Amino acid sequence: MKKIDTVLFDLDGTLIDTNKIIIQSFQYTFETHFPNIKMDVDKILTFIGPTLQQTFSEYTNDPFVIQDMITSYRKHYVENEMGLFEIYPNVIEVVTTLKEEGYNLGIVTSKFKEAAWPSFTHYDLDKLFDVFISLDEVEIPKPDRNPIDLALSRFGNTKGAIMIGDNKSDILAGKNAGIYSAGVAWSIKGSAYLMQANPDFMLADMKDIYRVLNKIEED
Repeated sequence: MKKIDTVLFDLDGTLIDTNKIIIQSFQYTFETHFPNIKMDVDKILTFIGPTLQQTFSEYTNDPFVIQDMITSYRKHYVENEMGLFEIYPNVIEVVTTLKEEGYNLGIVTSKFKEAAWPSFTHYDLDKLFDVFISLDEVEIPKPDRNPIDLALSRFGNTKGAIMIGDNKSDILAGKNAGIYSAGVAWSIKGSAYLMQANPDFMLADMKDIYRVLNKIEED
């Protein structure tokens, strides 16, 4: 009997490379609301992982301005994302294999569903994943355990799970929920950054998931 029957993934930066549209959307939002603040790419990369609410709250305490910034970001993202994302190598092959082997598959993203859904369905990932947890549904976002707990509850009884993602928040959410965690070396922030969160594993590429799952079963 498998020790792990459920594999949870973050979406952006883990399965789908949306870095271009994310960077452009942040640039657009700050140019619109805080034109005197010049955002370089290195700074914008620190915004990837936290929620928009958390990021924009660092620049204003006005809840109405924060909401306007979120609206601007989401509008620009949704209207311009097509053509600015691509799936990472071997994702379809690996996820299909895991599905065929009977694993429960879930997405746990810190994005609103409106923004996350188009790229997710573009590659027909919705046909492979049983559960999709977006920011709209959670009480407290990653790194809190709430999104993980919600995802696991949608499957019913699960024996064991692993959370895989490209941000510290993904790794910490897994740890906080008491499940295995893994970072992805192709994260735009780099594997050294993710290792600071002390993941149980680091994936060199998507196919490395097989090694990780086998290691867990052998231990």
